[in-house]
Amino acid sequence: MGLTYTQPTDPERLDPTALSEHLATTLRNAVPWLVTLSNADSSLPEREGKWSAKETIGHLTDSAINNLSRIIRMQIGPERMPGYAQEAWVEIQHYRQREWAEVLALWFALNEHIVWTVRHIPQRALSNQASVAGSVLTLGFLIEDYIAHMQHHLLALKTWITPGEA
Repeated sequence: MGLTYTQPTDPERLDPTALSEHLATTLRNAVPWLVTLSNADSSLPEREGKWSAKETIGHLTDSAINNLSRIIRMQIGPERMPGYAQEAWVEIQHYRQREWAEVLALWFALNEHIVWTVRHIPQRALSNQASVAGSVLTLGFLIEDYIAHMQHHLLALKTWITPGEA
């Protein structure tokens, strides 16, 4: 799985409802400032060679798509799941050319569904293991790291779009 954004918690100490609420809070804290960005401002990259806000949220949408699949598959049984070519996914989908409101709506809707799905995971399933991009991890850690990954990108985005207000 490569880079991780948090340390794993013992899956027996995790609670699906608490994990889903943590994700829901992350979404609800981000949306009010994200919707204030104009379509033009959200199209500008931080600097040359970096993603724009649209592309960053597009990347988080791609992460949602991939991780929703993993969350479901890890409840069914252990398997080997690939990573994904993040840069290519963002480029191929042309997020920078899409309307900002559409990018946000897709990201939000997918994550609201992940909140719903995580809330309904049986607690015992959080210990299920699978190989993701060559790393063996538990379903509980996958969800924890998914949330931390999102928070990482949202904080970075807020820091460079609204300097001094992060």
